[in-house]
Amino acid sequence: MPSTRNQRQRGNALVEFTLLGIPMTFILISIVSVSIGMWEYQNLAWAVDQTARYGTMHGVTCTQNSNSCTINVGNMASYFISSASALNPGTVSVSFTDGSGVATTCNPVNTCTSNATQFPGTAYNSIGSDIKVTATYSVPNPIAVYWPGQGSVSSQNFTLGATSRQRIEF
Repeated sequence: MPSTRNQRQRGNALVEFTLLGIPMTFILISIVSVSIGMWEYQNLAWAVDQTARYGTMHGVTCTQNSNSCTINVGNMASYFISSASALNPGTVSVSFTDGSGVATTCNPVNTCTSNATQFPGTAYNSIGSDIKVTATYSVPNPIAVYWPGQGSVSSQNFTLGATSRQRIEF
């Protein structure tokens, strides 16, 4: 015959799990989502910086002494894609701006890999000219997981952005 004490504690584990398990699951999913977002932002910023640096290393003096190291928008886009290994190239928008101030926008970036337009342009491919690379990346909002039916998940995204400006030094 079970004691009165055991009968009163029956279902105790279920109540404790309900009170602690559900909030801990929410916190765990939130930490993972924020960590992934931070990793994607760091990868975006790094890829933008490396791509701008790649563009400045192929300045006007790169073509001296019969070298053929001029680059084009497709080379810049391909370099960005290879640098941004954590990001989906189909959802990243990148703008390449040379000293003219006119931006070549690739939205998404993988649509520009075959663009043969020289970058930076001939008139702005000189020592002291700036190259600017700007990128944006859409990240899903992790809160949408907890409140389904509140609209489409894509409308609840937020955008990460990064910009790097480098100067052609040689």
